[in-house]
Amino acid sequence: MYICTDCGHKFSKAEKITETHGLSSPPYEEISVCPACKSENFHKQNYEFCRFCGARLKSGAVDYCSEKCRRRGTLARLKEKRRKKHIADSDIYRTVRRVEIYNHKHGTRYSYGQYTALIEGKDK
Repeated sequence: MYICTDCGHKFSKAEKITETHGLSSPPYEEISVCPACKSENFHKQNYEFCRFCGARLKSGAVDYCSEKCRRRGTLARLKEKRRKKHIADSDIYRTVRRVEIYNHKHGTRYSYGQYTALIEGKDK
């Protein structure tokens, strides 16, 4: 099984395109591409085990061993996405982002504590 990095399409066999480069006779270049978007940017998907429970996949199964694992895996990914968003929206992370922006703009190397005391302390 292959998966296209550009469009996410999953396919079992890449499409072959012959590129002549303007030549009237061989040698021609044969290029493997994604059948959906014709991109050369794809890779082999090497999942031998279920992405949720870790059980060995039976032949023909892709990513998950059952529908139950697919649903549970989807819910687990959504829960993790919400957790990361909650962390990224915290006050500390917002301040750290402001420190990075300030340091980049002014060419300084303030730490979180230095920025909070020296720069944000002046504003108050």
